[in-house]
Amino acid sequence: MNKAEAVGPVPGTDDVLASRPDPEVPRPEPGYDPPAHAQAGREPHLRPPDQHRVGRPHAVLPAPQAKPYAPIAALTLPGQPSIASVANLFSNPSGPMYFHQRLEVRTTDLLETFPVSRMGIVSDASYVDPREWREARQHAAKTLPETPVVLLVSPRQHGVTTFSLRMLAEETDEAVDLHVVEANWDRPLISKLPAQEKCAYVLDLQDPQRDRIDKAFLTGLQKHAETLSGIGSCLVITLTPELWAPIAGQVPDGVAVVRLSAHPRAHLVARQHLIARGQATLLGYVDDPAVKSGIADWTPVRAVWLVEEMIALAAADARNSAEEGTTGEERESRLRPAVRELAKGWGTDLAIRFGDVGANGEGAPGTSLERVRPLSFEDRCLSLALAVRRSGPAARIHADAGRLAEILAGASGLNGKKGAEDKETVDLREVLSGVGLRTRFNSIGADVRYGQARFTSVNYGDSLLNYVWDQYHPLHKRLIRWMVACGADSGVTADDPAVRTILGVLAYHQDDSQLAEVRDQAASLGKTPVATAVMAGAARDEHLGRRARQLLYVWAGHSTEETLRLVVAACRELITDQPGPAVTRLRRVADNPAGRALDSVVLDAFKAVAADQRLTHGFAKAVAEWHAQSAEAGSPAANLGTLALMSVNEPGTQGHPWLLTGDRPIALSLAPALRRLLTDLDRYPGVLDEITRWLGVNSGALHERVMDVVQEAASGRVGITAIITLIESLNEFRGPDGRGAGARLQHDIDTDPDLGGIPLGAYTA
Repeated sequence: MNKAEAVGPVPGTDDVLASRPDPEVPRPEPGYDPPAHAQAGREPHLRPPDQHRVGRPHAVLPAPQAKPYAPIAALTLPGQPSIASVANLFSNPSGPMYFHQRLEVRTTDLLETFPVSRMGIVSDASYVDPREWREARQHAAKTLPETPVVLLVSPRQHGVTTFSLRMLAEETDEAVDLHVVEANWDRPLISKLPAQEKCAYVLDLQDPQRDRIDKAFLTGLQKHAETLSGIGSCLVITLTPELWAPIAGQVPDGVAVVRLSAHPRAHLVARQHLIARGQATLLGYVDDPAVKSGIADWTPVRAVWLVEEMIALAAADARNSAEEGTTGEERESRLRPAVRELAKGWGTDLAIRFGDVGANGEGAPGTSLERVRPLSFEDRCLSLALAVRRSGPAARIHADAGRLAEILAGASGLNGKKGAEDKETVDLREVLSGVGLRTRFNSIGADVRYGQARFTSVNYGDSLLNYVWDQYHPLHKRLIRWMVACGADSGVTADDPAVRTILGVLAYHQDDSQLAEVRDQAASLGKTPVATAVMAGAARDEHLGRRARQLLYVWAGHSTEETLRLVVAACRELITDQPGPAVTRLRRVADNPAGRALDSVVLDAFKAVAADQRLTHGFAKAVAEWHAQSAEAGSPAANLGTLALMSVNEPGTQGHPWLLTGDRPIALSLAPALRRLLTDLDRYPGVLDEITRWLGVNSGALHERVMDVVQEAASGRVGITAIITLIESLNEFRGPDGRGAGARLQHDIDTDPDLGGIPLGAYTA
């Protein structure tokens, strides 16, 4: 693999590459401190602290285990936080959240802030500073010191978030922490905006329904700007032109407006990303005049997609060449046309195949100059079915195509027929008189060998799906229904063809409006696992993530059990790489009165968080905060969180409970928390199992500590039934003195002046 420095990009006369630090100053490898998803195949670990935040701006950093690829857009995903900040992400999604290190941060009605590594931004090897951004960059940098609130107007897919973070990383003091903000609101409110000392925030407003700015918000921005100025902080709000138009000319003093009307050229973006990926050997293909012409009007997002496809194409071709013993010239003759086809997006072939059959029945020359003919409705369905599967048994793909045809025809069921008897009476003469299946596959640009069908070009299927989605908007709802129906019934993962296709199409078009439709269709088809995998995958995508997390938060407040189960399942998937947002939404489900039936699955998810040694202490701090915010009975989330923490053992011990022997936060008072569980044994019966498990550890000192905590909890009037049940459960365990634990507890209760008169019966030691 070639080093990135070996080949430079070919910018225009006014293009500037990412600014490079002084070569005499040691700096980390590009992309250091990547998000969790950028470290596939490696053990997840805590993100190391940025050196500039601990007083060593020029310290030599340790080299990462592997050279990562982490563009700025990917750094905005809420990755694995450090132990010191875990509780900040978990605490209080519906009220004030206290950052225990510094000041209070307002997050009422969920405004989430995620830290972004300044070092990761400035060392992004894929970043390009083009001439298209220069004027806007100079304007923003000039106004920022005087005006801490900047409205940045730009169309979607122009790289505005990347532009904002790079500008802030280079123009703000290193003592300022960088954050991206995600706000779940019905409309923008000043009271929801963050105001923490020495922080630079980026808030993207793109949703035409929820993100529309009104006059009250604009007026409040002036006061908010004064607040930020006084604490050394700033806020960049990005707006689409659609959201900007109604408020143009109404911006108050103290708020600056910057327009970003152009985006970097796709060719330059593609080159720089290839270099950053260590794929300099592919630069010759992207420099091909035919490729440059084909991507001339592409956005940066599509340019990055091209890079991904080129790398996948080259890898597949290398494998085939190794198996076939192909020479370099033969590889070149295959790979170059394939990359050209990628750049053209198969537009010529698709325009013919999906054109008017009657107007061009004989077809026309396609991309490869071979004659391409328009496809019938049935063959268009067949093409889409193969594009979803990519390859597979021809009979199965044919069945998928039939299912799509029925759905597009308006059939309510998956099969369109209502019984075996009806199927037997279907007229099959038209089938026999039609074109054979193998011939049909050949006509759509595919091949069938040994019953397995696949397109002759690796990337044609993705281009086909994107073309149909772009050209046939009225079919979106039914296409979603069909793709969901193609998914597996259980054990669904991101590798499922239906999940991969839905995410691929929505991410390519940055169309987050269909995520709710995926949920609805999955529910009606009994395919909830497909929706779960789609929502988890969308939350991990830098373009769909904000909307996916917003929907999961909103759905966590719904009254439908099936929707709540989807939220819990998706959040369970996200615990490893987005623990903060995941736990916030799990808490909302637990505290939702409609979520009581899901206590067991929420508890399992909380146990997964509590068992992760990187998150245990922070989760315990969050549970303590939840208890502090709740009434005497405690909130269901706080109680389930306590129960989850009770299941955690201290590492390196023989089952000793972490809550009694570990680094438990002082704020988490164990006896009151235990009392809340004992008060409602019908809902939290597992507390008895955990207490008896603790007593089952062969340790005299631990036995005494457990009994002290239990006695303190029981002394708070948890109810006669609970006390009797507790005594019965404990009496089988004996302490160092040989006395039964139940008998000891009863004795303690008998001697308590407040509880001694309760007739509990006799339990002998």
